[in-house]
Amino acid sequence: MVDNLAADKYSVPVESIFQIHESPCKIVLAITGGGAEIIGELLRHGSGSATVLDAVVPYSMGAMDNFLGRKPEMYCSEKTARLMAMVAYQRALDLSKGEESAAHDVVGIGATCKLKATNEREGRKHEVHVAIQAACKTGVITLKLNADRTREGEEKIATFLIFNVLARHCGIPEVDLPDRIGTEEERKEEITEKYESVSGPVGDLLKQKIYSQESPYETLGIARIDLNGAQKKEAKTHGENRETEELQNIRLVFPGSFGPCHRNHVFMAKLASEKLGVPVHFEISLTNVDKPPIDFISLNQRLDSLRKYGNETFVGGVCLTNAPLFLQKADLFPNSTFIIGADTFNRLFDAKYYGGKVDISAILRHFREKNIRFLVFQRKSVHMSVNPEILEFCEIVPMGEYEDDGISSTEIRRKQEENKEN
Repeated sequence: MVDNLAADKYSVPVESIFQIHESPCKIVLAITGGGAEIIGELLRHGSGSATVLDAVVPYSMGAMDNFLGRKPEMYCSEKTARLMAMVAYQRALDLSKGEESAAHDVVGIGATCKLKATNEREGRKHEVHVAIQAACKTGVITLKLNADRTREGEEKIATFLIFNVLARHCGIPEVDLPDRIGTEEERKEEITEKYESVSGPVGDLLKQKIYSQESPYETLGIARIDLNGAQKKEAKTHGENRETEELQNIRLVFPGSFGPCHRNHVFMAKLASEKLGVPVHFEISLTNVDKPPIDFISLNQRLDSLRKYGNETFVGGVCLTNAPLFLQKADLFPNSTFIIGADTFNRLFDAKYYGGKVDISAILRHFREKNIRFLVFQRKSVHMSVNPEILEFCEIVPMGEYEDDGISSTEIRRKQEENKEN
């Protein structure tokens, strides 16, 4: 009787809730702006602990900044939903440590909504973005709400949409969205979806702890991507009997986020390859020192920006790692030269960059032991502090050979977002 009343009031069928609880899925939810009713839906009927590891509602801007560890470009967007899902996923991994099959079953769900508000400005857009992050999958669903509804009606839609993202992942039937979403042409309320999957070795890079005081390099991993086709050649390092022959032959590495790769990156890579006479391997660390890890939708976008150069003779391939620090990269790519810019050069030999856990002498010693060198490209308006002791490891490319034109990936992304809006 109680369950029937609850189903009538909250609309998500109770049997669907229990199907979620019967699945092996363990989740952390992060919800803001609307749709928080889903937390109550999953808990109110009992057995919620079978599914919910944690749930947070970072509602204020300060709370959201703290949750993400950074200020997002926009608080309600597809990208922010993916960031929230990634942070939730990392939290889920942490909470499920020691449980059998935990890494395969845990997911993070992030939802950010902009719903009807009292005395809102004219033309304010109402939208719902729901993302899911799992071991080898990132997904995001966006719904633009155009019809005139009550706040309660929009909350109900957001709750159902979040539930359906979870239901799809758990392999149970989705529920129909209320209020005829997308059935009336004049509303133009279409649901857009993006999903990207990766192989197990790539997904594993997000599961491994990247630093501990006892063993700072033990859990480093690497996955190699061949840009010339769909085939992927992958290998783990550190913990197995080391690199494959192909990884041992890598001598020139260009670390970066490449979000996206742009003309300056290409100029630097091509010139470096000509100087050293070996192909360049681009390296992307999925993990970051002070940001959430890169999700797989974002990763594929970055790889797409590199794939257009896959047939160029100076390109050797792409290596994905979980090594955000150069001390860690040196372990993965010994006997290599790293291509870096002026900004990175200024941080590279600063102990603060490594969290204060190592001093300059330890940094220099590690690079000597690993036979590491750096090819440094200058950048407009960036002053480089050159310590004579550091020059042992570095070759600085003269401005006459290469001149940065000031373009940046951040500026390219901003223009891309502006074009989307227009």
